Amino acid sequence: MKIVEWSPKYSVSIKSIDDDHIKLLNTINKLFDSISKGKANAVIYDILNELEQYSNFHFSREETFFRQTNYPESVEHVKEHEAFKQKIQEIKKEVSDNKSIAIPELLGFLSSWLKDHIANSDKAYEEHFKKHGVV
Repeated sequence: MKIVEWSPKYSVSIKSIDDDHIKLLNTINKLFDSISKGKANAVIYDILNELEQYSNFHFSREETFFRQTNYPESVEHVKEHEAFKQKIQEIKKEVSDNKSIAIPELLGFLSSWLKDHIANSDKAYEEHFKKHGVV
């Protein structure tokens, strides 16, 4: 079961970044599916580990492009990346403390990230990256 579908509104027209975003979208759908089947507790640590790996790899990719192109909004954008990583760590702690709100909180956070960060903050660098030859 899916909660979100890939849409052009999420695309930044850079294949490597769009592919990363699709992976995140798939993780969100995996979490939603596990919740709807009552199996979230069985997969939550795998999902959190996926999110940690995703954030390290994907954010590093974007931040490399920021440096290569002197992206003027990079400082603020990197702060958003750090906030994402911190939130994942907080939720991981809540899960290990058996706080039942942690799993729905994670789903809400990821859904907001998709709509707010990817569709807005990431979309903001699309033209800048294109102008500087990032494909």
